[in-house]
Amino acid sequence: MTTMATFAPIPFSPSPRSASWCFLLLEHLDEFATLAWYLVADGRLVENTFSRTLAKLDMIPFEASIPTLAYSQARDVLITQAIAVLSDARREEDEIPFFQPTFLGTLPDRPRLAFMLRLIIRSSEAEVAKFLDVSPSEVRELVKYAIDRFSASSPVNAAAELHYS
Repeated sequence: MTTMATFAPIPFSPSPRSASWCFLLLEHLDEFATLAWYLVADGRLVENTFSRTLAKLDMIPFEASIPTLAYSQARDVLITQAIAVLSDARREEDEIPFFQPTFLGTLPDRPRLAFMLRLIIRSSEAEVAKFLDVSPSEVRELVKYAIDRFSASSPVNAAAELHYS
């Protein structure tokens, strides 16, 4: 996906606690970068997600005595910021009249995010509902919609659509 969205850099004045968050993100960089990529699927949006995540984490006290808590906080903030970055990018794309993405087999953001968070990243239904600000039953509906769309757009169907369009 090519994104034409442009983002102003987020002002970030690191505090002493941001070093701890930076080390945590670096320690789990592969996992967090993959997570961000799964959610936003665009290099520039991944960078913006990390920038926003660091700015948000800088406002949260780092609890070094409970590593799983710090990891969980960083992961939750990263997911929340990825969703916000994606939402901002879509809003900006809507303002550009000639940018109309037309990809075969693409899903709207909510079903795609629900699918990725629930089935690929393996977040609980309750977590996905919290991140997307929907009910758990709506998470199930979004995931089912995504699966149905994937099933309907098999490689053979997609090739036929390309050939006849």
